[in-house]
Amino acid sequence: MLEDRDGHRPRRGIQQPYGFLSYGRTPHVPASDRPPDERLVRFHAKLTDDLMELTDLDAMIPAVFLDRRMPLGSAWEDELKGRLARCQVLVPVLSRRLFTSEWCALEWECFQRRQELQRLRGTFTRPAVVPVLWSPLRPEEIPRPYSDLQYTHQDFGGDYAEVGLLGLQTHGRHTTFNKVVYEIAQKIVEVAVGARLEPCDPSVFDDLFDGLKDSAREER
Repeated sequence: MLEDRDGHRPRRGIQQPYGFLSYGRTPHVPASDRPPDERLVRFHAKLTDDLMELTDLDAMIPAVFLDRRMPLGSAWEDELKGRLARCQVLVPVLSRRLFTSEWCALEWECFQRRQELQRLRGTFTRPAVVPVLWSPLRPEEIPRPYSDLQYTHQDFGGDYAEVGLLGLQTHGRHTTFNKVVYEIAQKIVEVAVGARLEPCDPSVFDDLFDGLKDSAREER
């Protein structure tokens, strides 16, 4: 590894995936020619680009995991367990579909269990969750545990708090959208570095996945 003239070696940052995007899927509408969750994929791409610029993350490690991109034929439940066991920050995308998704509830439970393991080790510093507001929601529409999270920030601006990331894209506010996503990326890095959440054995999630209903599996 290269050293500077004072003999200091550059420190590598956290090399696990920074984020795990937890979102409620939009079903395909046969009458529409728009791919499902097209705008969410656009958000994911911009967030990934910003995180790669803000960190020293290796290009082979996903900056933000999005489960729709898993290869066909993969053991996808094992893949999800592995990602939830290694990612640094859970990023729930707040929407009505998230609140009714059994998969999103499962992802939350897995991540909370992992944080609890760190509490038991005495090394827990802060919650490693960065929620993002996807669609317009009144505070009373957001159920617990998501309502306990800070999902709007003064730096993100009033437009984001009013219409969410989906609204910014739909209304053509692309400059504001790009600014907010960059701010979210910065927040994810801040939380990842501050929390230093340690990886766990994916098998600690086995019982949670075993309890998932077949109907919920069809959702994914």
